[in-house]
Amino acid sequence: MTVPPAPSAPPPPKKDHRVQIVVAIIGACAAILAALIPVAISRFDDPEPTPSPTTATPTRDVTPIGDVTPAGDETPAGDETPETTPPGPDPALAVPEDYRGSWSGQVDWRPPLQGSYSTTLTISAGSLGGMVGQFSAQGDTCRGALWLEAGGGPIVLRLKTTYDGGGCSSLADVKLTLDDDGDLRYELIAAQFPQGFVNQPAPPATGTLTRD
Repeated sequence: MTVPPAPSAPPPPKKDHRVQIVVAIIGACAAILAALIPVAISRFDDPEPTPSPTTATPTRDVTPIGDVTPAGDETPAGDETPETTPPGPDPALAVPEDYRGSWSGQVDWRPPLQGSYSTTLTISAGSLGGMVGQFSAQGDTCRGALWLEAGGGPIVLRLKTTYDGGGCSSLADVKLTLDDDGDLRYELIAAQFPQGFVNQPAPPATGTLTRD
């Protein structure tokens, strides 16, 4: 009896490469998910993310209203009191005390002009550009006000006539100088008359006034 030969082993199954690729993709996805899950969990655990330094908005310091000190209430260092006394008037722009009072005397015209006239000046305190008294000439024929043109001594007065009884100047400038005897030297600088302007010879009239 003939024994049949033993059957040969079946050929090994062929490997399916598509299955290997799918398995590799699944493994890669699993690795990525394993890395992302902790990051996602940490983000959910921190509800208030810290702002980036480049986007942070600085906060201004606010001083409570009750703590504000007005600027006018500041006290100088060392409790020093600032100087508040204003400077006094400049004596060069005022009538010196020795010039004040009532003065009278005779004034003579200088050649080639002829004649003379009496005058009285009442001078009070005042400053440059202000009215500082009254004058009269030839009794009460001419009367008016005195205005200070230059102070300090000598002084220059402008005589402005307010009453003209005849032959008076409308304006005149007079220089007064206090001499060593306490009298006033009177020098007419210029005068405006209806007939014309007189300023020559310089001075066209001089005199001495004594205190009344």
